[in-house]
Amino acid sequence: MTKVLPEVTVYTGPMGAGKTTRLYGKMGELTHLGIPYEAYRPGVDVREVVIAPRGYVVSANEVLTPNCTAVEALGDIPVEELVLRGIKTIFLEEWFMFGFDHQRRPISGLYREIMGRWALAGIERVYAAGLDQGASGNQFGLVVDARRYGAKVVVCTAKCAYPVNGERDPKCGRVARNSQIYDVRDNRAFDMETLPDLLPEGLRLHDRYRAVCTEHLLLPAQQTKPFDPMQPE
Repeated sequence: MTKVLPEVTVYTGPMGAGKTTRLYGKMGELTHLGIPYEAYRPGVDVREVVIAPRGYVVSANEVLTPNCTAVEALGDIPVEELVLRGIKTIFLEEWFMFGFDHQRRPISGLYREIMGRWALAGIERVYAAGLDQGASGNQFGLVVDARRYGAKVVVCTAKCAYPVNGERDPKCGRVARNSQIYDVRDNRAFDMETLPDLLPEGLRLHDRYRAVCTEHLLLPAQQTKPFDPMQPE
């Protein structure tokens, strides 16, 4: 008899849409109910190991919990050990990054394989947050397969932050469902056709991310430039 997959909830959307905020809120809810869980993030994520909404300030006298353990792959999460400890709920941050191998190539069939294994081990619930589209505009396989296998996918939106009056405000403000990477030095977005799907934030000093609406995602050539992986200092 085939084991039913875990109950999976995925929070997706562009940068700044509140995905991590929702994930963190769900953690607080489970903590209040006394339901144990563990949280993980991909090793390629260059941020701190604490799961928290961007911009969340942690004072010197306060420890923000829970910590998020970095693992290189979903298969490295010790689900059998977790279940033996009574933990049947897993949280995943920036989970779309797990869909790539060490050469940054997408892994096909990963979702069904991992969720099937986790179900057999006794994992009952999975909560994940991450982008649903790559920098190049391609959909991430993990999100596509989550929908295919019946996961609850919560699409979060943000307000378009594209500056409609040059460097001055106001920003566009329309509903944004996509993220855009641009160079803060000249405010020009990078051409999506030259962008890799997996681009960890924080590795390039002058790159910035903003949520954009469809109109400002598809910019004319004069407002974009090719992405150079060897960005000068």
